[in-house]
Amino acid sequence: MVPMLVLSLALAPGVDVFGGAKADPLGPKAYPPVYVPAEATSGYLYQPAVDLLTVPRPPAVKYSPKAGDVLLLSDPDPLFNVLYVVARSGRPGHCALVVTMPDGRLGVLESGFSFTTWTRVTPLDYCINLYAGHVWVRQRETPLTPEQDRRLTEFAAMADGKEYNLRKFAMQLTLFRSRNPVVTRFTGKPVGPGHEYMCVQIVVEALVYAGLVDAKTSRPEATYAQDLFYDRSRNPYIDRHPPMAGRGWGGPQLWTPLPGMALRGRNRPQPPAPWPGSGGAYVINPIPNGGLQPPTPTIVGYVPAEAGPISLVEDPQQRIGFFDRPYRLLRR
Repeated sequence: MVPMLVLSLALAPGVDVFGGAKADPLGPKAYPPVYVPAEATSGYLYQPAVDLLTVPRPPAVKYSPKAGDVLLLSDPDPLFNVLYVVARSGRPGHCALVVTMPDGRLGVLESGFSFTTWTRVTPLDYCINLYAGHVWVRQRETPLTPEQDRRLTEFAAMADGKEYNLRKFAMQLTLFRSRNPVVTRFTGKPVGPGHEYMCVQIVVEALVYAGLVDAKTSRPEATYAQDLFYDRSRNPYIDRHPPMAGRGWGGPQLWTPLPGMALRGRNRPQPPAPWPGSGGAYVINPIPNGGLQPPTPTIVGYVPAEAGPISLVEDPQQRIGFFDRPYRLLRR
């Protein structure tokens, strides 16, 4: 039991089990400068495909984000792959939710922002270009009502600044988790706003609070990002009651900042490297606010495209492992 807990804490966002300190949520590691493509500040989406292979399926279209869109994120780091196997899960392993911020701009509600142990609401153009791995988007196809939009904003405002629920995260590697198929029917139910959450839990909780998913059948604490990607689950209860299936969302669409650039985030151009896109890029650098307030991502410059044609090289495709396709194991 103890090795499992140590492993889970070691792999949790922003935790240093040897130094005992959390990553600084206001420091430069969590808020580095990023490029945002000038021609499409929210990037591009490809055709829907329930497939984790990072293959751009044309035609690419500019992403027009809306509140209620669900971002599914996968960092193919070997350490996370170890955690997935122990937890009997697979990729994608993280998710976030697009919400309307109080100032009217679109932001991302994310528990475990930038691999820290904090929940943040961050401007969408900055957050989506910051992520170190691959990104898929499940767009909200049924428009939100003004009340649903307001409740998502309200939930996000109450969650912003809270800590990641490390205790629940550690429980995912034990037999005492609500993901245990014997007990999911009775545990892991919505707890409402004002609590600490894990990454997938906060997304499902927010959708429950806005009335977009069924509060009676959803199990936010027992749901994994993979369940939201496939609308299937290894957990029999969640497989029978997938939170988002048939409730107004489209299929997963691979996201990239430029057409044809299926690169994980840490391999994409970052300031001050040249920008290969045809329309140049804005440089967004978070400006400190002082105190305990997170910095404000602010456009501080513009970088023109590098002269001449650029060949956009893709990352090697990731192998689809045994735990990465739950629908092969269960059939509804």
